[in-house]
Amino acid sequence: ERVYLIRRGAVRLSRVYESGEEITVALLRENSLFGVLSLLTGHRSDRFYHAIAFTRVEMITAPANSVLRAIEEDASVGLLLLQGLSSRILQTETMIETLTHRDMSSRLVSFLMVLCRDFGVASEKGITIDLRLS
Repeated sequence: ERVYLIRRGAVRLSRVYESGEEITVALLRENSLFGVLSLLTGHRSDRFYHAIAFTRVEMITAPANSVLRAIEEDASVGLLLLQGLSSRILQTETMIETLTHRDMSSRLVSFLMVLCRDFGVASEKGITIDLRLS
């Protein structure tokens, strides 16, 4: 029922399934959106996600109905929302491609490349991914 925009930091979105297994569905960074499903469908979602901060996070949050009114009043708000959703779709496609590699070492290399691109900090020694992942 709320829309969230990450201004600073990194967040992991996960979902707990009926089996009790928790699966990461997205790794989000600055200027990423989440919580937009009810905004798009017009009704409350039955999908519940956990958002866990990897780093110190600053967020902006707004009720979904306020965001809808802002879109109706100013088309540029809708365009920003579409850009955010497009970014999430691209990230999801990249993760699907990463997970379809046949062997574990190829999946790991692909995943590390994604993390370097999205969360890496370049230095003289290489690229550091400053996230605590398990």
